Amino acid sequence: MTTHNNNNDNGAYNSRVTTPSTTTISSPLRPTPNGFMTPLPFLQTSTDSNNSGSSSAKRRCTTPSSICQQQQEIPTYLQNTLYATLLREQQRDQHELQLKSKSNHNNINNDNDNNVPDLRLPSLWNRHDKSRHLEVENGGLDLVYTGPGKTEHHAASVRSNFPIRHQCGIYYYEMKIISKGEDGFIGMGFCSAKNGLDRLPGWDKDSWGYHGDDGHSFEESGTGKSYGPRFSTGDVIGCGINMADETAFYTKNGTYLGIAFQKLNLSMDLYPCVGLRTLGEHVTVNFGQDPFIFDIVHYIKERKDEIFNQVMKKENKIHTGESMDRLVLTYLVYQGYMGTAKAALNNIKHASGRILALSHSGTSKADDKEEEDIFRRQNIRSAILKGDIDKAIELAKSYFPQCMEEEDTIAHDIMFELKARKFIEMVREYSLHVDENQSRSPASSYNSTTTASISDNNEEDDTMDVDEDNSNKQSPHQQQKTSTVIERKKRSRQSNSSHENDGFMDSGFVLSDEETTKDTLLEKIMDYGQKLKNEYRYDQRPEVEARLKEIFSLFAYADPSKGRMSYLMDISNRETLATKLNSVMLALQHRPEEPPLERLYRQTIATNRQLAYIGHASSLLLPDITDPKSFS
Repeated sequence: MTTHNNNNDNGAYNSRVTTPSTTTISSPLRPTPNGFMTPLPFLQTSTDSNNSGSSSAKRRCTTPSSICQQQQEIPTYLQNTLYATLLREQQRDQHELQLKSKSNHNNINNDNDNNVPDLRLPSLWNRHDKSRHLEVENGGLDLVYTGPGKTEHHAASVRSNFPIRHQCGIYYYEMKIISKGEDGFIGMGFCSAKNGLDRLPGWDKDSWGYHGDDGHSFEESGTGKSYGPRFSTGDVIGCGINMADETAFYTKNGTYLGIAFQKLNLSMDLYPCVGLRTLGEHVTVNFGQDPFIFDIVHYIKERKDEIFNQVMKKENKIHTGESMDRLVLTYLVYQGYMGTAKAALNNIKHASGRILALSHSGTSKADDKEEEDIFRRQNIRSAILKGDIDKAIELAKSYFPQCMEEEDTIAHDIMFELKARKFIEMVREYSLHVDENQSRSPASSYNSTTTASISDNNEEDDTMDVDEDNSNKQSPHQQQKTSTVIERKKRSRQSNSSHENDGFMDSGFVLSDEETTKDTLLEKIMDYGQKLKNEYRYDQRPEVEARLKEIFSLFAYADPSKGRMSYLMDISNRETLATKLNSVMLALQHRPEEPPLERLYRQTIATNRQLAYIGHASSLLLPDITDPKSFS
């Protein structure tokens, strides 16, 4: 089967098939909270399944349009890539748009100026885009040949439900041969939307394939070329396209076979395509719903490293010595790292003879008060990083009284964040104390998870009222857990002198010194929380209400460090708050809110993302510097 007739006899089925077209809504790019321009979601318009003129829409999806709009799982090998980030953002925006449409009882408007691409990848075979000699089984993953299988005119192929997206950078899928049938005339590859489906992949223009009966590769021609080994029953064959260098490769049973095709025409949509030709042939496909035999993750990592090394090796023709020095210095000054900044100044002077100053602009002249300002902000940052929020607030009000007046909206907002963080730090201290006690006496007769109610019904409940709305109140079980220690504290106060002498309470529990300390900490937390709630009781902003509920929810757990909201106590949040406060203080002094280096960093991320979104494959394969996992 080395040569084949190139005449494309479409047959009865293919003469009725129309060319599929992508149905999208369009929308301009819009800013998101993270500062990047993110396209609005792709939505497929609904199609009447009884309309015979809508075959193109049917070919794009094998299920009703309502199912087509469901979010698609991201293949494992693309989980930590920029493609995954773009898809999740698009799905999130799609979900928000649908909720907004439902709440307004309006239909989504599909008339916009800019086309927004569909990022969904192939997930199954298209039952409406196949030869009549094939049966699709197993939920759209298995193919069984049912034709006569006598001549090459009896060949049968099928396309996937969605095309390969350029935005994924590298696309890969695998096929397992369950049975080679009579002759094993099985082909695997990819083709355009216009190719006839009574042909094996690779026989016609805009079609490429690797065949099992002779191991030849077929590139838009009925004449094959020697490429790899033959494959038969039990073998797993993989096919991949590298959009960055416009090549395609194959694997067999996890072994890389090398590049099969080069200089691919990627200007058109390409679909995974598999063809069978003789009776008994049966294959199943893995579009990424299961782990691959071939280590595609390692392959992608190697390609990422190649591109990253190419970028790093490119010669920079612009003299950047002094410019880079200023960028680094202004960043250090902005962050308040005075010791490091002064050391950098000395190194620059020693290495190049350049004399620079410690200023926010990086110029040779610094404001007389600028260095003092830097030291002050450094002290405030240091206090926050140590978790001493009271000191940070005191220093901010002392150093910058004109800036920290709460009448100013910006100052008011950052002061709220500081107070919320103080509450979290208090809970964190309490949680550390609980953990320390448990580690010292794991077999103690009493532990923090005890939820027995021992409160006095006649005494006023001084636990903090977290939510006024009934729908947001803690459950009775949660309220019991958060108030148990306070109730024990009340009992302790009511204990008579005889109980105080032997350390017993009327509840029957014994309070050690550690438990007494723990009670004191919890009492302070509850008092401060109630004060914070009362202070912002009349603030109707949703973000303030949400933040209060978030931090107060730490009390839903006997040990906050083991609860679902424990991430709030992570010390990395101190750095975030310190940076935010630093930015606010600079802005209120009419200084730059962020250093030039950070602006360049953000611009680089935004530019690379937009290049990736429009399908620039090399941008997609570069590590997503906002996601540490992409470097692994």
